[in-house]
Amino acid sequence: MTTRPQRAGFTLIEVVGAFFLMVVILVYITGFFIENGRQRDAATELMRERLSAAGALDLLSDDLTAAVFVGRGEGEAPEDHAWRFQADESGEHGATRLRFVTQNAPRSNPAEHASGWVEVAYFLQEDRQGQTVLWRWLSPRPPSDPDAPFPDSSDPGSMRVAVGVDAFGIRFLDAEGEWLDEWDSTYEPPDEALPQGVEISLALLRKARVGESPGGTSELPGFLHTRRIALEMRPIDVAALLELGATGQGDEAGCYTVARCLDEGDDDWYVNELDSGCSGDDELCDLLENPDETCWSRIESRYPQVAARAPGACGS
Repeated sequence: MTTRPQRAGFTLIEVVGAFFLMVVILVYITGFFIENGRQRDAATELMRERLSAAGALDLLSDDLTAAVFVGRGEGEAPEDHAWRFQADESGEHGATRLRFVTQNAPRSNPAEHASGWVEVAYFLQEDRQGQTVLWRWLSPRPPSDPDAPFPDSSDPGSMRVAVGVDAFGIRFLDAEGEWLDEWDSTYEPPDEALPQGVEISLALLRKARVGESPGGTSELPGFLHTRRIALEMRPIDVAALLELGATGQGDEAGCYTVARCLDEGDDDWYVNELDSGCSGDDELCDLLENPDETCWSRIESRYPQVAARAPGACGS
């Protein structure tokens, strides 16, 4: 009787065991990659929310830091003054609507004749998808109409700053150190028309991770970003500036004056210049006729030929 030689191989139990082991390994690897993808998506969404909020805060902060206000003229009624720093519709974190004039308006074409002072406004309004959007409106010129309505998203010059806003508000620091939820420069004293500082709060919605929201909502409130800034410029009193310019008192206090130059001893140049009528230059005569108020640096910069005839000790 002839016997068949036995061949090496796997039993059915070994094959089934290897198959199940491979399935377990594949399930583990697949789960690892799925979880890794979820973590990556969550990190991307968190970064998007943080960067969007930071960009909006940067733009609003730059506008507020460069805020400028021209005070009303003497005898002008407060309600007739077009320049205003106005914030209202306060909520949990302060005013949600703001309008003011800023110098933060870089020109796209340096040669164009456009004002460096522009009027801007920030406000909340829903878009067609029902998302709350923070809008920025910009006018290419300073305000001229005190009765102009507050702009909205349909006005030319409006642009989206942040989409999916969960919380937004601005508070204002007055001269007495108190934080206020609203501000209106209309009836404020001219030198206190602008707040001393501003606190901006902004939070955006972010996509919820799987299993993060018990109620099954697709979006959750993000981190509340808060930034405080100081307003560098104070209100401008045009009448006072014009008066200073007319009286020649706009120079720095304690400067080396023409009178001190005359005290150096040789005043022939001064007498000769006035006797000649300043060669027909009325502005030069006005400066020389007020030696106690005219800084010598103004003579040196505007009339170097006159300064050259004065003693060498002048201005040294």
